Amino acid sequence: MRWEELYLTGIGSYLPEARETAAHAIAAGRFDEIERQKTGQRAAAVSAPELGETAPEMAVAAGARAITASGVTPADIDLLVHAVVLHNGLEAWNCGAYIQDRLAIDNCLPLEIRTACAGAIVGIEMIGRWFGGAGRGLVTASDVWALPLFDRWSSDSGLVYGDGAGAAVVGPDRGPFRVLSTSVVSDPALERMHRGNDVMDMPAYRSALPLDLRTRVAGFTEHRSIDEFWTRNAAALSRCAETALADAGVHHDDVRTWIVPNFGDVLLRKQCFEPLKIRPQQTLVELGHDIGHTGAADPLLGLDLLAATDDLRPSDLIVLTGIGVGFTWGCAVVEATDLVTALATG
Repeated sequence: MRWEELYLTGIGSYLPEARETAAHAIAAGRFDEIERQKTGQRAAAVSAPELGETAPEMAVAAGARAITASGVTPADIDLLVHAVVLHNGLEAWNCGAYIQDRLAIDNCLPLEIRTACAGAIVGIEMIGRWFGGAGRGLVTASDVWALPLFDRWSSDSGLVYGDGAGAAVVGPDRGPFRVLSTSVVSDPALERMHRGNDVMDMPAYRSALPLDLRTRVAGFTEHRSIDEFWTRNAAALSRCAETALADAGVHHDDVRTWIVPNFGDVLLRKQCFEPLKIRPQQTLVELGHDIGHTGAADPLLGLDLLAATDDLRPSDLIVLTGIGVGFTWGCAVVEATDLVTALATG
């Protein structure tokens, strides 16, 4: 979808200071040398709950930074979209309302969405569509990948998970990034990839923990081949990106940086680089090696760190991508404005 005057008016992120190294995880028996070679992972960002670094509080911190950077007030926010993948903090609870209250946003609709790691892109498009590009919203995303529920090093294969949060104020007010287009594609035929043969009668409370996504993938392959997954993924991600580029009126070669999910090296090559026809040097792959895959926060967190540390110039084009289980793919083409230089200096 093409947007005429939609901006990321302010962006923010939160990364815990603590890192657990791959060497430490290997010594603890939670990671192995083969996976280290497949992923290229050096470390993962690890939150400290005793310091208040829960998933909801990290979302609050990222959201506060985004609002401050935007120059709007909390009262200006009309819609809050919170994207989460694993666990929002408590059962029978509205995490979006908690974030809303902590940020003193008195009068808005708080939504929590479960489009998994595509959630930030979906949130941007939701806000744009909700207001026809004329209203303001806040999208937040955060996750903590902690034992006993999840082992960041071994619950999945081909990637390592890191804790963190990202946020953006989205609306018509001019900001450091203009949203030229967004695109979302889904393929429910791949839904079983992360369900496998598990039952849905509260399995998390009856099955052995931590969660084992590898076994779920094995269950998927009893019904569909892994080659079919790669074929469908390549077609969907390629279509999503090409639609976004076409709607933005730009070409593939015009893109300066592609912010892709922080997967491991082999998985990135097969799931992102080959379908998108891009090289690792065009991405933030080295950042991913040090923090891990944060879930839906990856695109916004990556954009915030890119803006703060790189020499972005006005008119530079960046494509944000998210790939969510289910499966959903999201792409957003954003253009740096002349306000982007303030992020690196401020």
